[in-house]
Amino acid sequence: TLQSISHFYHTTFAAMVRSIERCLQSLVNSAFRGKDAYQVLKTAVMVFNLWRLWRHLRHELAAQSLKSYILGLAAPYLKRLPSVKRQLDKELAKTMTDLRAQFQRGLTEPRVALPVEGLPEQHILDLITKRKELDTVDWTKGKVTGAVYHGGQDHYDFIGKIFSKWGFANPLHPAIHPALRQMDSEVVQMIINMYNGGADACGAFTTGGTESILMAMKAYRDKGKAEKGITNANIVICSTAHAAFDKAGKYFNIQVRHARTNSEMEVDLKHLNRLIDSNTVAIVGSACQYAHGTVDPIENMAEIALRRKVGLHVDCCLGGFLLPFMEKAGFKLPPFDFRVNGVTSISVDPHKYGFAPKGSSVVMFANKNLRHHMYCYLTEWSGGIYATPTMSGSRAGAPVAATWAAMCKFGERGYIETTKQIVGATKKIAEGVKEIEGLKLVGRPDVCVVAFAGEEGSGINCYAVADCMQQQHGWDLATCQNPPCVHIALTLPNSRNADKFIENLQEAVKTVKEDKTGKFNSTAGVYGMAASLPASFLEDAAAAYLDAMSEVQKQTPAEDAEASAIGGA
Repeated sequence: TLQSISHFYHTTFAAMVRSIERCLQSLVNSAFRGKDAYQVLKTAVMVFNLWRLWRHLRHELAAQSLKSYILGLAAPYLKRLPSVKRQLDKELAKTMTDLRAQFQRGLTEPRVALPVEGLPEQHILDLITKRKELDTVDWTKGKVTGAVYHGGQDHYDFIGKIFSKWGFANPLHPAIHPALRQMDSEVVQMIINMYNGGADACGAFTTGGTESILMAMKAYRDKGKAEKGITNANIVICSTAHAAFDKAGKYFNIQVRHARTNSEMEVDLKHLNRLIDSNTVAIVGSACQYAHGTVDPIENMAEIALRRKVGLHVDCCLGGFLLPFMEKAGFKLPPFDFRVNGVTSISVDPHKYGFAPKGSSVVMFANKNLRHHMYCYLTEWSGGIYATPTMSGSRAGAPVAATWAAMCKFGERGYIETTKQIVGATKKIAEGVKEIEGLKLVGRPDVCVVAFAGEEGSGINCYAVADCMQQQHGWDLATCQNPPCVHIALTLPNSRNADKFIENLQEAVKTVKEDKTGKFNSTAGVYGMAASLPASFLEDAAAAYLDAMSEVQKQTPAEDAEASAIGGA
């Protein structure tokens, strides 16, 4: 019976194919009847090129809006127009002047060349002490968002002792530094255990969250090519995902598609699912995301990843040393780690809430096969067989040893206590924002970030509130866009000032409401102008910022003479 059904199915299907083919043949012959071979070829080439154009447009519009695409095409030509170029040059020159003034504030003994004679050690130590004082004045009061996560001098002194012992060690040479190799692998394994990795889970130590993300995306791209023959890989991320994923797209020629958010600033699952196609190698969830603090629905995303047979990377770079301890600290949170079937990689930064020194991050994989696609091999190099796990060849050993030391110093109980303090302050500030008339929360304060904006119709500009908080109360907050909002990322130093923050925020909102002079509109003006410009124009301004940041202040003749006198002393 089954053979009869199979035979009937195949003969019927074959007959349908022959019927469609005859119809198509008749249609094509009718269309080209009476035309010579050249006309047929010309039409075929035109249809082929239209098909290629359609594919290109579909590819581009999957990653950006039609308006952005058209503006991106037009901007380079607009910038060549003499009138536009003159105005741009004028504005960029003014921008560079303002930025130079900003970056050259607080310079000490500018130097652009080696001293002829080496400077005395004590003079260098005195100068370094002076420079360190300049760099700590802005955050010691506990009014800076993020950036400085511990702030305790005793802890910094302890980490400094570790640093001094390993400052010249290089993990690239494990035979020379076996103890450093041990600490490197132990840091990775301790974090894998924090994230409930299985027996085959593995990872690598990197220099920061961006490198961890870059390495994960490279692994997915190469795995897609090796196992599925994908040559035009894409990843699907939420529009709130960290900028490092777009950076990976630029570096590794991966198309990045951005899914919309819902009202709580978590990823829109339906839109995410629609953006996945046969060239998708991974989707990305955040726990938590930078701008608004929302944790994406990782369990739901994992179901999509399994169904569509793609990888799922969870970015825990920001909350990496808070999330694993939240349950024991008394805060409920849905599963987000390797306990969730479908999660294939995770990035974590010990140099944030792990209180390790800057330059420490870990990227983890659910299995060794995926990690192998992260590696770089050069088997025929004249210097010998060369292989590295991450971007760097030589790496600084001090951050590895100091990260191991910080993690062992705090231990599980220590991190539970800091999680209670930081997440508790986050919840307190969020409740305080809700009580301020005219303000609203943006996203969910799931872990360590509280974002807010003015309610519609309130007349409150959140950027003006941020300017007022800075000018009148000394708070350095982060300004975000799309949608406009302001956030504070809680840390140990600023979490102690949660009550003061709420009080100052109430005062700032009242001040902004009453202000008629526009004295708090500088940030609002910048973002308002930015929203009306194509990305290419904004990139020129960003380039000016980066150029100004790397400039040095040249020495005056008097400074040259003073430096020579010190060196010769």
